[in-house]
Amino acid sequence: GDRAIYSPSNYNCKPETKRKKRMARSGVAVACGIMRFIFLYVMLWWGLTTTTVVMGEPSNPLGLHFAETHGHDMVLQRAPARAVVSGHLTLRYSMEAAAQLNLPTVQVSLWRHESATSTYELETIQAHVGFPGQAYDSKQRSLLVWSFQALMPPMPPSTNGHHYTVMARAHLPLGMDDASDPTGQDDDHNPLLHENLYEVIFGDVWYCSGQSNMALPLQYTKARNSSLEAVLAGTYDHVRIHSLQTNMNPFQKWAPPKDAVEQESFMKFSSTCWYFMEGLTHELYNMTRNNINDNDVPLVLRQSMVPIGLIHTAWGGSKIEDWLDDDSIQKCNPANQEDGSLLLLSRSERPLYAQRYQDAVIPYKDLTIKGWIWYQGENNMENNTVLGNSLYHSGYSCLMVQLIQSWRSLWSSTSSSTRSITDDDPSPMMATDPLAPFGVVALPTSGSVGTLEIGTMRVAQTGGFGVLPNPSMPHTFLVQAYDQDDPMRSLYGDCWTGGCCPSPTSTSSSTPACNDATGPKPKTFPCEECANRCSAFCADVAATSFNMGPIHPRTKQTLGWRLGLGAAQTGHGVSLEKPRTGPTLAGCMLKVKYRSTRNKVMPLVTIRFNEALLGQDVVEVQAYNQTNRRLSKLEVLVDSTKFCLQKSPVNNNICIDDGYGNSFEMSGDSNQGWVPVNIVPESGPLNVQRRRRSGPKYHHEITADLSGVQGSISAIRYAWQGDCCDATNGEPCPLGSCPIISYPSGLPANPFVAKITKGKCECLPPQECNAFPVPTTESQILLDTVLNQGYYWTYVSVLCSLILALLALSWILLGKQNSKETSPATTDDDWVAVTAPTNNDDDDDDRQGIALPDIT
Repeated sequence: GDRAIYSPSNYNCKPETKRKKRMARSGVAVACGIMRFIFLYVMLWWGLTTTTVVMGEPSNPLGLHFAETHGHDMVLQRAPARAVVSGHLTLRYSMEAAAQLNLPTVQVSLWRHESATSTYELETIQAHVGFPGQAYDSKQRSLLVWSFQALMPPMPPSTNGHHYTVMARAHLPLGMDDASDPTGQDDDHNPLLHENLYEVIFGDVWYCSGQSNMALPLQYTKARNSSLEAVLAGTYDHVRIHSLQTNMNPFQKWAPPKDAVEQESFMKFSSTCWYFMEGLTHELYNMTRNNINDNDVPLVLRQSMVPIGLIHTAWGGSKIEDWLDDDSIQKCNPANQEDGSLLLLSRSERPLYAQRYQDAVIPYKDLTIKGWIWYQGENNMENNTVLGNSLYHSGYSCLMVQLIQSWRSLWSSTSSSTRSITDDDPSPMMATDPLAPFGVVALPTSGSVGTLEIGTMRVAQTGGFGVLPNPSMPHTFLVQAYDQDDPMRSLYGDCWTGGCCPSPTSTSSSTPACNDATGPKPKTFPCEECANRCSAFCADVAATSFNMGPIHPRTKQTLGWRLGLGAAQTGHGVSLEKPRTGPTLAGCMLKVKYRSTRNKVMPLVTIRFNEALLGQDVVEVQAYNQTNRRLSKLEVLVDSTKFCLQKSPVNNNICIDDGYGNSFEMSGDSNQGWVPVNIVPESGPLNVQRRRRSGPKYHHEITADLSGVQGSISAIRYAWQGDCCDATNGEPCPLGSCPIISYPSGLPANPFVAKITKGKCECLPPQECNAFPVPTTESQILLDTVLNQGYYWTYVSVLCSLILALLALSWILLGKQNSKETSPATTDDDWVAVTAPTNNDDDDDDRQGIALPDIT
């Protein structure tokens, strides 16, 4: 931290006024002199007794100690993994003298406590003691530091109140008894040091990291009080929490939540990490609910749940590079180096955050863990980091893949140093799983920090695949946050920044001066309307205050519960009846359909989602205001020259990523060619049933109306930027209000972008979306004609195609007329295809569509 540096010169005891001179003569000068003497004495004592370590080694107190990541009440990873216990032995001895003696040995014992009166030793493990490192204290006396690791036996989860004591004992060779203060002797009369950990339990350990939205303390979230009530009721007695001291959170030693409440530190713990635990507990509890009596739920929850340990290390303002070693960073190249955009920086080039990897990753690599939770990316957006594509080893997309791979390798390979102690052990050695679960939160719109490439960032967070897991990032899970931005985000500027609300920290009851349209931060309405426009906002903020504004949404509980669902499925094998992610693009096709009762030809696009990822869910379209097509979040591109995933931060006329890793010059805003389109209301599964459609394929498709589009369509995208609310009406944005979701789980669709080639979606590699066959050439011509009505009568070929289509339509209608007596009446909501039905189509009113030609 930024500690003040004290020295005698800081105490300015020189009188500056005549009054001070008189006071000095009356005794204050004597008191000041005494203060100087005490200060010098304390500093001298501190310098003589404090051990300092050079060469970048951590400072270790003399004696035997467990690692700083350990502590009483901690959680060690349960079976089938084997927990690693580590620490260090520091002695005041020289390397030359130690070479003449035998190495010290360390034994770690595990004691089980069945009850207050029943305790027995389970096993004693001979720890692996590494080669000593040399350091020096303030008197330049030699210190030797040995690290030790012990691999615990596979232990079942600690349920029904069972806990353990872990005891470490260091046996020093004769001749070292004068090098430290031994606490006893072993059976061979050698000096003995020991250290104990009490109230240790076995369960699942999760490591939560990232930046400020992971670190955001519970006190700044809306659901904090319900969590506090649950803690006090004993619902989460199976949980232990631990946190590094960060720029947003205090140090939290391992502790049960109730103890953290008593220590007044619970509300300062990471909110996302905590709510993840709530969601995981809920999902694991649902797994066994059918086997228990509802009346025993609280008792079963407290006594039978697998313990969960939460480790939090997130640092506000950090970039993904700060959490990686330099070798991993060097594996990823900038997407483009010629336009002057920011390149990827090594940790040594970012001195402010250079210690994140060293302080928050390396110390924990010796702990066996269940998995990781990651929420980061805002500062990479703010600093215009190249987003890139893992396929081309570029940008954030590549770094995200490297983060997962390098952390898995680091944690799983660490225990290899203990392999020597298990050479004669026939049982398999398992520490952290090389494919341990890894959960990722995709950024909400507030995470864009003013940039327009938030959609590209969300895809980059998946390595360019658009979904987790994927071939480059196996055994991972993804949570979308774009539908969980703060409900009051759109009102923050006018109501809070504009001065409509009194500050909750202000000691004055008067409202701060309001800034109206003439102020430095103008609002969209005058100050006289503050009471009408901002009363709900001000009351909401008074109940739960912001931390640095809406960039830190106060709505973290739903995200945490979604993370818990993903962790339960990925790490615990929960059934896929629930989807682990929202609807994911599988393909799309442009079509033309004829509405018989209105004599109208309508161009449409059918979007199909990955059915396998939906589990037992179906795709649903939530109602939205269709008079504002922007709220559909679905857009099509009518100017192919504007397709760009990321513009240069220094030159808006240069696109640094065309989707294939190439750059090109462009004119104007890349968003100008995108046109919002409405989703057909009948797209949802309930509406499908009302239209007599029971085929399973309709449960993972939606249809959008392209009638208002002028020009050829070259691309399509969903949830690429902005929120899902009409910010102009001055109302809060309801959570979960984006149109396309999975039902009944309520998970939002994964954002996507795809080019349209030959009438069907062509996803950008490495993503694939080929769920539809390539349409016929005649179908392409007809749809292109409908979308370009201004040129309808200029093409003779189009007329010929229309005539052929009408003849086919007449043949279809004639066939329907002949079977009218045996067929149900056609309603105004039925669709009739322009072309003849295909052999594999089992629905009379949804036939093979007609698609757009390849305009490229």
